[in-house]
Amino acid sequence: MYQKSVLWAIVLTFSVLIAVVGLAGCKKAAVAAESAQPKAPEGYVLVEEDVLVLFVDSPGEHFHKAKQSFLKKDFKASADEIRKGAAFLRLQAARATEEGKKGLIVSISELEKLANDIEKGTVTSAETLDRAFARAHHKLAQHHYLKALDYKAKKDTMRLGHALKAAAVHLEHGFAWSGHELEAATVKIVRTALDLSGKLIEGTGLITEEVGKAIDYIGEEIKKLGKMM
Repeated sequence: MYQKSVLWAIVLTFSVLIAVVGLAGCKKAAVAAESAQPKAPEGYVLVEEDVLVLFVDSPGEHFHKAKQSFLKKDFKASADEIRKGAAFLRLQAARATEEGKKGLIVSISELEKLANDIEKGTVTSAETLDRAFARAHHKLAQHHYLKALDYKAKKDTMRLGHALKAAAVHLEHGFAWSGHELEAATVKIVRTALDLSGKLIEGTGLITEEVGKAIDYIGEEIKKLGKMM
């Protein structure tokens, strides 16, 4: 009986030791993983690109809410929504190419001024919002198009897919806000880009000559939209 008690005590002791060592190991692993993460400067938050691409439609959603509030004469709410949309442009500017960043910064300034003017009551026409939103989507389309070219050169298939999709989406929104109907050829280009981007994102497509042409066509349509505005 005594021997059994001693044996159980030894087993229990080893179990506790193993549990303690295991917990210590998990804690060390967690600390190591946390320390491996890049630290953002005070007052900033790091956002991974793979997370940011999920919010491609967010600026447009805030722009639509802003116009609805403006038409209801809820100018405070309208201005708030415009600033939210501008915040997403600011996030994109942080990862943009040098050329893409310049256009986004111009649009961010325009949106912030528009929000301030709406609150002051100096904006009298909803068309003022339409034009600013069209330019914002144009700059976003241009930014994503330039990123697509960059990812194509790096043979980064998945990110190329996301960039191509975003460029096509913002191009479509830009035309809509500008008041210009999409021509049949433009519709076909956008649909082809979205189809190819989906395959690239899913990993079922390759960076082929067809993909290269889709990027070029989107780039030409972005230039066309810029001239219209």
